[in-house]
Amino acid sequence: PFIVGDRTMVPVRVIMETLGAKVDWNEAARSVTITLAGKVMTMTIGKEIPGYGSAPIIRDSRTYVPIRYIMENAGAEVKWIAATGEIVITK
Repeated sequence: PFIVGDRTMVPVRVIMETLGAKVDWNEAARSVTITLAGKVMTMTIGKEIPGYGSAPIIRDSRTYVPIRYIMENAGAEVKWIAATGEIVITK
């Protein structure tokens, strides 16, 4: 993970597939679609996610997205602990 602005970005495929999600990449649209437990999230590279102030990016051939967005939409609670630089995710 790394920080862009004030958002922690994570590699979407490895995180979401570990949780049992299906992750699809559409090269023509430059978008990623995540399907998890009947929920569908679609994000486009460079297009800001409303309410999250950040957009998915590509770095080293990997798609990175804000961890808060994907985890909250997967039904988890996300807390940032500034003192230690930790993110705590509770499902």
